Amino acid sequence: MKKFDNILMLLAALLLLLLFVFPIWQITLIAPQYPDGISLYIWINQITGDSPSTLQNINILNHYVGMKFIEPDAIPELSYFPYIIGGMSIAGIVIAIWGKRILYLIWSSVLGILGLLGIYDFYLWEYDYGHNLSPEAPIKVPGMAYQPPLFGEKYLLNFLAKSYPELGTYFMFIAILLAFTAFFIGRRRNKKIKAGIKATQLAAILTLPLTIVSCEIKQAPINYGSDACHYCKMTIVDPQHAAELVNNNGKVFKYDAIECMVNFLQNNSTSDYTLFLVNDYQNPKKLIDAKNANYVISPAISSPMGANLSAFSERTEMDKIIKDAGGTYYTWEQLKNYFKNQ
Repeated sequence: MKKFDNILMLLAALLLLLLFVFPIWQITLIAPQYPDGISLYIWINQITGDSPSTLQNINILNHYVGMKFIEPDAIPELSYFPYIIGGMSIAGIVIAIWGKRILYLIWSSVLGILGLLGIYDFYLWEYDYGHNLSPEAPIKVPGMAYQPPLFGEKYLLNFLAKSYPELGTYFMFIAILLAFTAFFIGRRRNKKIKAGIKATQLAAILTLPLTIVSCEIKQAPINYGSDACHYCKMTIVDPQHAAELVNNNGKVFKYDAIECMVNFLQNNSTSDYTLFLVNDYQNPKKLIDAKNANYVISPAISSPMGANLSAFSERTEMDKIIKDAGGTYYTWEQLKNYFKNQ
């Protein structure tokens, strides 16, 4: 029985390597001018078609309705997905040889989560291509979006778009099931398995791909009218004065006013944070680098918490306000010192 669950786990790990051999998703477009359809295949490391000219033909069709060209080299997931799948396969082989049953469950759970994240990322990719259309498109249909279905069939103008998983996705699903089965077989044999120090270390290695994906350091959109300020707990409503911090682990903190963020930093180390962002007063909702922004405290511009503090990406615009209504200019470092002495 012990050898059988090890073999199942080894098969699960090896099945993942088939994702390098078979595509994971297929999108097919059928129209009068393409009665046999043209198919696009999504792999973990490339995008191909059923003929060498498929991608070019689809990009030509995209041009007419204002969709962006599909450029595989510009899609970052295609560069790091192979490393994640390869790493998970190697980790699975090590686990199968080691024989720690609890790690079968951890491995299959991580692989399942990565699969769900991949599907969500694919949906976001489809949404971006289908909704962010060029205003210069030769063909414009008011209110029309061209996002293919995530799963199933949908008409886009005179095209029938079909989107379904390919063999690579099925092999990944079977790998998850095999690892789960191996865990439960081993669990029946011994319900009191204890994970040692080495098991904990290997579990940390297994969760590393997920940590890399989830801890990506980037700004997050502020949901005005619903997000709350991390410092004063007030609802963020002003799109000209909000601010945001992102720490070294990728966690985002939002503020309803620049003064709230600066006051928060008075009692916290700035070295713990990677991104310092503030709203550009001239461009509502646009977040800019706080360290390079220009600041003015002027009675002519009220800010949410009463500091009359605003940020500008262009100093010329700010200087006009100071000249017309009065105020004091600050750099980022000067601004922090100003609040420190208050």
